Amino acid sequence: MVARLDGPVGIIAGGQSLPLEIAAKLQAQGRDYVLFGLMGEADIAIESHPHYWLKWGEIGRMFKLFEQHSIRHLLCIGSVSKRPDYKSIRLDLGAVRALPDILRIMSSGGDEGVLGGVANFMEKRGIELLSVPQLTPELVVGDNFSINSSLAAPLANDILLAAKAALLVGELDAGQGAVVADGRILALEGPEGTDQMLARVADIREQKRARWNFGTQGVLLKRARPAQDLRFDMPTIGPRTLIGLEKAGLAGLICAQGEVLCASHEEVCNIAKRDKLFVVARKLTL
Repeated sequence: MVARLDGPVGIIAGGQSLPLEIAAKLQAQGRDYVLFGLMGEADIAIESHPHYWLKWGEIGRMFKLFEQHSIRHLLCIGSVSKRPDYKSIRLDLGAVRALPDILRIMSSGGDEGVLGGVANFMEKRGIELLSVPQLTPELVVGDNFSINSSLAAPLANDILLAAKAALLVGELDAGQGAVVADGRILALEGPEGTDQMLARVADIREQKRARWNFGTQGVLLKRARPAQDLRFDMPTIGPRTLIGLEKAGLAGLICAQGEVLCASHEEVCNIAKRDKLFVVARKLTL
């Protein structure tokens, strides 16, 4: 169900296409919104929407802009390709005043601790954090998401093993996915992200460190971490995921139903059909 909100929605925009897709959908809904693009990450195309550019460390400026536009609801979406070099960041006055809170957040441990700290930091300042399902639920992979599902049927054992492996790596707060082929765990997702994990799998195959039938064996499974706050860093697939699958010689992709976003849905469908890859949503019970 789409959230009913008073006032405009702020969107902290990282990289890739999702911030732009969500902005377009909010525009179609008739909602007011403002994009705040992270410099070095967000696509230049955000400039076709109401927007501002933010540098790392401009926390004071960000909150002034929120106040100027009466923003009390915020969505954080898009990739961050590189963690900022905190030694090189020039903090503005607002960031300096918030420094004790920032230091507590950065010492919180893994991703869940840091993201939870960010949520508390925002909420203490009157900003409610939203999730994609609250604003644009059509971007969430649901039970009707199924492409070439018959190709997944022979790989039931590998899918089960991938679900267990992805759960384990999620419990360790390390990643959101796993790759399994012919009964063997080939890769667990870490800080490098899904695209680089798939590139590692392609290298494993090229170096003949593992063997599987190209294009008919091997599955990537994506799921949220067990304690994951879905307002942040929701697992995402898109065209690059499908291209990575094909290059690695894998047969397809399983997404945990209700836990994964799909960017550029039509293009994902076209690539899957063209390359005979399965992309299927499953309700995972473990």
